Amino acid sequence: MAPGLFLFFLFCCRSLVLTYAQSISTSITVPPLQWINLTNHLSGSTSPPALKDATIGYDETSRSLIVFGGESQAGVAQSTTYLLNLDSLTWSIPRPPDSLDSTPAARSSGVAGCDFAASNRHGFVVIGGKGSSGQALSDVWEFDFTNQFWAQVQISAGAPPARWGAVGGIDIRTAPIQDSVVPGPNNTLYLVGGTDGSQVFSLSDVWRLNISGALSSNLVNDTSGSWDRVSFGNLPSRTGAGGTVLHQQVIAVGGCGSSSGNESCVKQDSYILNTADDTGLSPTGCPVPRTSPVVVANTNTFSTSFSSQVFLLLGTFDDSLWSDGGNLAKGEVAILDTNTLTWSRVLPSGDPGDNGLETFPSPRKGAAALAYSSALVGTSRNAASDIIVFGGQDDNGDYLSEVWILRAYNGSVTSSSSQWSGYGTGDLETGVDASGVHVSVQILSECAKALSSSATSTTSSQSPTSSTGSPGDGTAPSVPLYDTSFYHKLFAPLSLAALLPGLILFRLFSPVYSNVPRTESAFRWIYLSGLIVLISYGMGVAALALSFATTTLNNSVSKRSTSDSVLKTGHGKVGLAFFIGLYAVVPTLLLLLTCSRHRGDSVSRECESQKRSTELTEKLGSPAEGSSRDPIVADYQEPSRSTTPRMRTPSFGTSVGMMRPSGEDPLVSDSESLNSGGPQRTFEVMSRPPRHQKNSGSSHWLSPTPIEPQQAQRTLAEIDWLQRRRSLNAVDELDYAITQRIRAQQAPSDQNVAQSHSLLTMFPPWLEVFIRFLLHFFFLGLCIVCLVALNARAPASTFGVFLAWVVLAYIFIIYLAWIGRPPLSTLTIIFLRLRTANSHSPPPESNSESRNLSSDGPYLHQPSHRVAPDRQDALSHGHARSAEDDDEDEDEDTRQQRMERELDRRQVSTIVTVPKRKLWITNPS
Repeated sequence: MAPGLFLFFLFCCRSLVLTYAQSISTSITVPPLQWINLTNHLSGSTSPPALKDATIGYDETSRSLIVFGGESQAGVAQSTTYLLNLDSLTWSIPRPPDSLDSTPAARSSGVAGCDFAASNRHGFVVIGGKGSSGQALSDVWEFDFTNQFWAQVQISAGAPPARWGAVGGIDIRTAPIQDSVVPGPNNTLYLVGGTDGSQVFSLSDVWRLNISGALSSNLVNDTSGSWDRVSFGNLPSRTGAGGTVLHQQVIAVGGCGSSSGNESCVKQDSYILNTADDTGLSPTGCPVPRTSPVVVANTNTFSTSFSSQVFLLLGTFDDSLWSDGGNLAKGEVAILDTNTLTWSRVLPSGDPGDNGLETFPSPRKGAAALAYSSALVGTSRNAASDIIVFGGQDDNGDYLSEVWILRAYNGSVTSSSSQWSGYGTGDLETGVDASGVHVSVQILSECAKALSSSATSTTSSQSPTSSTGSPGDGTAPSVPLYDTSFYHKLFAPLSLAALLPGLILFRLFSPVYSNVPRTESAFRWIYLSGLIVLISYGMGVAALALSFATTTLNNSVSKRSTSDSVLKTGHGKVGLAFFIGLYAVVPTLLLLLTCSRHRGDSVSRECESQKRSTELTEKLGSPAEGSSRDPIVADYQEPSRSTTPRMRTPSFGTSVGMMRPSGEDPLVSDSESLNSGGPQRTFEVMSRPPRHQKNSGSSHWLSPTPIEPQQAQRTLAEIDWLQRRRSLNAVDELDYAITQRIRAQQAPSDQNVAQSHSLLTMFPPWLEVFIRFLLHFFFLGLCIVCLVALNARAPASTFGVFLAWVVLAYIFIIYLAWIGRPPLSTLTIIFLRLRTANSHSPPPESNSESRNLSSDGPYLHQPSHRVAPDRQDALSHGHARSAEDDDEDEDEDTRQQRMERELDRRQVSTIVTVPKRKLWITNPS
């Protein structure tokens, strides 16, 4: 059992280190997804070159897709604007009115979003970016889709520092704000994180740009904007992350804590910054950490569950540190549900092309993408929603100008049903008019795997964490989720797993559960179980302390001064309740029960000692003064003889076959047999050498415990009357008197057997049963809490191993109880009662033959008769077996013990010489 516990410990450590706190959801509902390559369907002489880190937007009224800026293959920032008409699929460049040909400076890695505010503005906004000389920019420009010109937005004081590589934008589905101070409908764009080349900005500072005014050819400079900031506490710094805006939430995925741009620095974490209540959440990581991925909202309206989903697409990663199973090259789409804070990974269908072989966009970083609630191209625009992706840089370093569409058809797919209603019977289609025939989605069941422990060190906390707004802002945070340190997640399940073998060993060998004599081997097992339980207790206390004292953010551990972060989660409340029960209430009750039991035993021993002392004083009396003492019998005084003749005569020959165990009370007292007033006499062996009792062997600790009571040592009542006739003087009046006494004692034998059986099936005291019930109740409660957490945050293998460990342990406990181990267990007694109730049958009635056999000889003993040996066996050697043969079968120790017990019963005062051993026997006062 100890090696199994050690292997379980190693497995948990490896699982928690290499796949630390990752979880994946397979119960998600997603739309049928298909990648479609539009590159070969586009035309126009002014198509954009291969670019990365460009900005992109779309205007439904003009059906124009805009691409601005970006970095070319030569590493030079661009300032050209490109328009793609999605009806004709033709590229062009804007044709602004005369004198309105101003354009933003060349830039890449800016933040962009559309600004649609009724008839006031119909534009596309670009914020900041990285200039052509590598400088950070902070200016804001807006493109008018109607008149195709650029205008700079007038920004008030209090703007954020210049930066590039930030995340943000706007969700165009969010209605404009009617502000009482700033006239007209106002839209809000968000800016989070980024870098200026010398420092990386924290995600804690979310900047909001509120745009107002009008934008038209005759009101070029009427658009204005103002910045305000929302603080989210202590969140990490990020640049180059993928991000989008979902309603009023800013989502940031991955990115680096430095501006090096190295793929090894990419984090696996993600953050949801809710500006409505100033609450930040960090879901558990699952997808492979990616450099500059695409993050867009699921704008499909077929199901209400889609409104909380965010798609993570493309990007690149370091394959020496992580493995995604080759799924990114198969067009993998990772889906984050912002309501449940869980990740899912799906593989959509590809573009079959002309040859029927499915193709997917290659992994790339720095692609520009946007999502729309209907199909962007094709004739059946209401049958799907599209995500359009442009450009990027692949793993080979090549810049791309490809245009892909990820089409989400109006339908739903689950893990149990990969085919949707429009699956049809035809072949997979390609082109702008693909209808979704034969489109299927595969939902993956595993997260990305770290190939080494160094990869996990590049990720920050992966369990749900929370960061609230600054104090005093008057906003109540939503129900937050928190993360604790790695060691809390390690010690909590290991403490429960280690407690099981300790409990099993304690049940098997503790005298509380068993009436087996306490041998040296049993004590060793008890000490081992105590050590295991102590280690388990220490790990449990450490896990609780860590849950209160630590929270993990950005690879750091910050101290918590209160338990507020723990008790605000259901996991923390339920876990704390069961922890108090298992680690505080149950040990306290056990301690009180043990103290009460020891106090009761001490009082009982004291009373028994006083009783024996009183009886001994009354029986022995005081020695006569001046009496001479023999050096051998130092304290012996010759008692006075009663005038009543003794009915008991010493018969040493009889004593050999009429012995009782030393632990029993005398079968007949002097007052009962002799009616004499003389004092009680006992004997003492003065010169007996030490002897080692032969070990008869002990049963294996897993062998079943006998149901019937243990057989006592052989007493006078169990010896057949013929056995006493081993000498001519064996039968006398003393034997007859003893036999009459035994007959009176052994008459209710059936009642004694029933009483002995009832003692075996008697439950322990109700308090012990209640404490044992609480122990298992609180233990199983904590196991359920751990299983829920492991199911949500740990690999499926870790969850399965822990569940199997607990189930097998309890199956083993039930099996031991079924075979009667330990005998004093409540479960064992229940099984014993059930078996006894099913197998109970009335004893057979005695017949006349048995009654005749019971009257053989002058004495009545139990059992009433015995089966005589076969005559053929008795005469096989030509003579019957004699009493002398029986004596020869007994060893010297057994014969000596029988002699001593008979001497004790007869109260003789003599010195007996036995061959090979000499004993001095006296009757001390």
